[in-house]
Amino acid sequence: MSGKMTVKDIKDKLEDDTIDLSLCDLEEVPVKEIAAVKRFSHLDLSNNILISLPKTFASLTQIIKLDLSKNMLTEIPDNFGELKQLRHLDLYSNKISRLPLCLGELKNLKWLDLKENPLTSAVASIAGPCSNASECQACARNIVSYLENVKATINEKKLSRLNAVQEAEKNAINNKKEAKKKKKIAEKKLLEKDKLSDIKKEQHQEINNITKPLKSKIENEYSKKMEDLNDKGGACSILCQTLTSLVMWSAFFTLLTITFIAVFPLYDEQHAETFFKNVEIQMGVPLKYYRYEGIRFMEMFIHKTKLWTNYTLELLVQTYQEYIQEANSVEQKRQF
Repeated sequence: MSGKMTVKDIKDKLEDDTIDLSLCDLEEVPVKEIAAVKRFSHLDLSNNILISLPKTFASLTQIIKLDLSKNMLTEIPDNFGELKQLRHLDLYSNKISRLPLCLGELKNLKWLDLKENPLTSAVASIAGPCSNASECQACARNIVSYLENVKATINEKKLSRLNAVQEAEKNAINNKKEAKKKKKIAEKKLLEKDKLSDIKKEQHQEINNITKPLKSKIENEYSKKMEDLNDKGGACSILCQTLTSLVMWSAFFTLLTITFIAVFPLYDEQHAETFFKNVEIQMGVPLKYYRYEGIRFMEMFIHKTKLWTNYTLELLVQTYQEYIQEANSVEQKRQF
């Protein structure tokens, strides 16, 4: 029988629980009409001219045994795994070169025949010869297990790639956030720097405003003093006064340094010893020698001071006796 089949035609082909549509010259499967027949579990579509199965074929979920042998099928639909109750599948003598991974979902498949199909050598070796019931049962187990493992491996790789993409996106987002954060920090620092610069300029301006009158006053006084010095003695007088000041200050600081070196150990000998030692190590200056010389100088200075003090007192006493007492005696004589 060729042409489009009706529901009545298919019901006529129903015997027990099997719909036999073999040798009907079918070019496509009448899925809608077959689905209208409720009570069947075996479907025989062998010896037809089927090139492909429609996607809707997977809606015939009640099929337990399916015979598609001796057709011209080139592939199996990717949703074929929805036939969860399928236990027997005959694909003998077709033109199938690849098997969809969904066949790995057929957990109840117990019999499979793939002979006389242009399968790849790897799949053909896994399927085996299928020359008897035992080999066809082994073919079903091996193919379902193989396709299940392949699908799991592919899913793992997809998940790994997805995780890598998500991680890369996450890193890109984090890097973008970090760059944005660094940019904000840099802008904040630049703003603070500009603000600090403005504050320094304001402070500098305030200092100039305060010091400018004082500076002007000092310059005027200095100019006036220089004019006075020029009037008094000219450049020679200025030079002499400058040298005199330099000598006096040098003598003062020398005396102050000697006094410090000599007097400091008298108050805290331990710290003084440590201080002198560190200075000698760092600067190479023999402070101990200067210390002893300073002490000797101070002792000599004190001794000389005492002598000059005694001499001055004696001189004052002598002057008092000579001038004051003489004046008193002259005054007494005038009164008499």
